[in-house]
Parts: sequence; structure tokens; C-alpha cells
Amino acid sequence: MPKMVILPKMVLALGGYIRETVFPYKDEDIKPFPYRNVIVGNPLDEPVKIEVPVYDESWIEEHKKLGLIIVTVDEDDDFVGLFNMVKNKVLKK
Repeated sequence: MPKMVILPKMVLALGGYIRETVFPYKDEDIKPFPYRNVIVGNPLDEPVKIEVPVYDESWIEEHKKLGLIIVTVDEDDDFVGLFNMVKNKVLKK
């Protein structure tokens, strides 16, 4: 699986790295990803490798265990406000 490096104190939006549909997959166990975007912040003092693209909700918990701040963005959420919130959390740690 491809990886991306998030540098210390960096915040990224993974909107372009989300599998939004199940097409062309035919397996009934595969569900569309329920969020419009995922904001990832690295409050650590070291770079962290994350897996991209994001395929399912288990990705969120797996990457929280790495010490990252993960915030999901729904269609009606204020993206800029959430991004700034994560940025502030990253800078305070």
C-alpha cells in the first residue's frame, strides 16, 4: 500500500486520498467511506508514515494509535474551522 509522510507539527487534508465509492468492487462487505474528508495532524516531534488512500473507517483508529490527531469531515461541516482547530491542537502539543 502507498505511504505518505507527515512531518512534525504538520496538518493535512486527505480529501483527494479517499475511496468514496465501492465501484468497481463487487464484494458485499465493502462499504463506501462515510466522510467527505479526513484531517490529519501530527503533534509529534518526529515524522509519521500513513497509508493512503483511505479505504474504510478502520483506517481512522489505526492512525490514531500512531499518536496522530484525526478529524473526520462530513458534507455539512465547516472544513476551514475544523482544519484550524486541528492546526491549533498540533501547535499546542
